Amino acid sequence: MPTIRISAKAAEVVARVRAERSGTLSFTIDGGCCEGTAPHLFEDAVLAGVDPVGEVAGVPVYLQAAMIDPFKDADVTIDVVDEPMSDAMSLETEYGLRFVLREGICPA
Repeated sequence: MPTIRISAKAAEVVARVRAERSGTLSFTIDGGCCEGTAPHLFEDAVLAGVDPVGEVAGVPVYLQAAMIDPFKDADVTIDVVDEPMSDAMSLETEYGLRFVLREGICPA
């Protein structure tokens, strides 16, 4: 099972999103062609037949089926960076930010 953490700054962004939304939040990590393994934060995502591989900031984290084996021993941290031009569908982009994965423990 992977170890998945979240930086303090990214957790603050999740709290901000949660305060402005009423649905259930979830992170997904997949192997998409355009954004690679960037974590995406969604509201009310339909994730049938999969179990979360972890939880950060009170949000379950899901891996696409094809990513489970490559991530089985992963030690990653969800962090956030400034990216005002992002056109991703992840919720933090509304604030000019973008979630990213970092290997190992990310500094606060």
